[in-house]
Amino acid sequence: ADDLRDFDRRVRSVIKKDIIDYVAELKIDGLAMSLMYTDGKLNYAATRGDGEVGEDVTSNVVTIKSIPLNLKENVSFEVRGEVFMPKKSWEELNALREETGEALFANPRNAAAGSIRQLDSKIAASRKLDAFWYFLVDPLSLNIETHFAALKYLRELGFKVNDKITLCKGIEEVITYIAGITEQRHDFPYEIDGIVVKVNDITTYDELGYTAKTPRWATAYKFPPEEVETVLEDIFFTV
Repeated sequence: ADDLRDFDRRVRSVIKKDIIDYVAELKIDGLAMSLMYTDGKLNYAATRGDGEVGEDVTSNVVTIKSIPLNLKENVSFEVRGEVFMPKKSWEELNALREETGEALFANPRNAAAGSIRQLDSKIAASRKLDAFWYFLVDPLSLNIETHFAALKYLRELGFKVNDKITLCKGIEEVITYIAGITEQRHDFPYEIDGIVVKVNDITTYDELGYTAKTPRWATAYKFPPEEVETVLEDIFFTV
């Protein structure tokens, strides 16, 4: 909470407002993806890679049923999001792999990454992947001035936007939201590893600026690592 309040203080010191509107979003534990649309049609899909160079995975992404190939408007833009494997799909996949003696995927994220990079798109299609979309690149060119309005627009165009995304008035509402999500986090049908908080007013982004790696208008809250007790039953020494 202290880190979030520090973030809020920095934002308010630049924007000169007492209360900032923030959008709080679940941080989906999957594979970061960019989709490029031209005149309302999906042109290509690429992994986000290192932020500048990614992998073209269009042939596999088009097999994900929730991703629109044609939009309801003839618009051209880039949209970013996360491809993930639902927990149920991961459990089913590992059960099949156990039967055939194949190595199991340690978690849904690894399973999603392995599936989206398959050379055979039929295999990718069988893995029951899904995706959430959370960022429209350059919405100002479409006369959209807030992040929350951009997400609403993406929904209207046919994109799957997470229903837990919330508009918060001030950082204390964000902190309350995080407390509620932390209690529910294991109940979701997909893995999450934190919360992303973004300033809602897109017109302030340039003023807030960027660090070398991240924007100053957004921050991420990571859940603390969970601790459990276990009994060590035996040790096998090998050379």
